[in-house]
Amino acid sequence: MIKIKRTIPNIFTLLNLFFGCISITFLQEKNFVFSTIATIFSIIFDFLDGFFSRIIKKNGNEFGKELDSLADMVSFGIVPSLITFILLKKVIHQKIPFIEWFSFFISIFSACRLANFNIDKNKKNGLTTPINTLFFSFLSIITISNSTPIFIKNFITNPITILFMIFFSCYFLISKISMISLNFEGLSWIRNKKRYIFLLISMFLLLTLHLLALPCIIICYIIISLYFHLKKSY
Repeated sequence: MIKIKRTIPNIFTLLNLFFGCISITFLQEKNFVFSTIATIFSIIFDFLDGFFSRIIKKNGNEFGKELDSLADMVSFGIVPSLITFILLKKVIHQKIPFIEWFSFFISIFSACRLANFNIDKNKKNGLTTPINTLFFSFLSIITISNSTPIFIKNFITNPITILFMIFFSCYFLISKISMISLNFEGLSWIRNKKRYIFLLISMFLLLTLHLLALPCIIICYIIISLYFHLKKSY
């Protein structure tokens, strides 16, 4: 029975990997919607993996830790790179050859992030790979949505914009910035000030921007984390 319990988190890890592979196959068909759905399933199973690991106290299992990192590398390392690669290939011109290959810097820095996560005691440092992947997945849907204004589509698919997003993605993945935890500590405003601020801003964005709110919420999450990190430093 103990051995069965210990394999449960690994099953969820493998399901994370499975849906990560499915997301990649949809990206090969340039189907951003189904790719994003598969990515969301990967995130759910990644969460369940960690959740059950904490319940059965499987933190010392080195096999599970390595398997989790390998699965995350596929689901949350390769996927965002492929998204930016496809977006750049759509708008790129012969004047800037091979610029789309810069997309795979996200995979490189995701690998560094995941490797460092296994040895770093402070697990809150840097942007997590699932949130980073969600950001690019939501952006990809916005570029094909009929409700998105043309000027926003043109801005998002501009090569310079994409390169800036790749740069900031790589930076925040390995940064020492302490990202806010979304786990509430009771209902106290003092203990949960960061979370309440983020929640209120997120609700406002969803009500006003709708689909466009999704990547904006992630940007908001980074900005709030950066603000409190700098405030704490000074």
